[in-house]
Amino acid sequence: MRFRKVTLAPLALVALLGCSHAEEEKAKIDAIQKQADEKVTEAENQAKTKIADIQKQLDDTKADLQKAQDQVKDAMSKVQSGAEDQAKAAEAALVTARQAFKAKTKLELSDANKDLADAQSKVSKVAAKSKAQVTQLMQDIVKQQKVLAKDIAGFDAATLDTFHTLNSQFEKDLAVYKAKIRSVKAKEP
Repeated sequence: MRFRKVTLAPLALVALLGCSHAEEEKAKIDAIQKQADEKVTEAENQAKTKIADIQKQLDDTKADLQKAQDQVKDAMSKVQSGAEDQAKAAEAALVTARQAFKAKTKLELSDANKDLADAQSKVSKVAAKSKAQVTQLMQDIVKQQKVLAKDIAGFDAATLDTFHTLNSQFEKDLAVYKAKIRSVKAKEP
């Protein structure tokens, strides 16, 4: 039985060592598992941090975009308002220019009409041989007055582009009018 005791002792020692070795293996596996879990947790935390940072950047970018859109809308509103104000100012200037041109042309026509009134007062004293010509000139003067009235009325619808043309036409028609008045005066005694 001694043989059995001697052989059993190493077996018991091996069994004990085997158990302690299994416990060591289990402890190593647990340690490795714990390290793996820690690394996974750390990776998850890093991923969550990166996602949070990216979300913050996205939110900041959205806020910046909204701010830029609001600034564009504000600028467009100011531009439109400024354009409307400029259009109103241009229209007011155009109305003032129309009135000024009409006043100038009426004044020039008034001066010519004074000369005509003076000539008409002397028409009755014209010699009989010139009477037909003076009558024809007076009829031409009446027609020319209608042309001048039409020229003056044209200033009511004048644009910035047409003012020069209308004024030139008026000056030309006024010159014809004055020439006819001078012709009548030339026939007077």
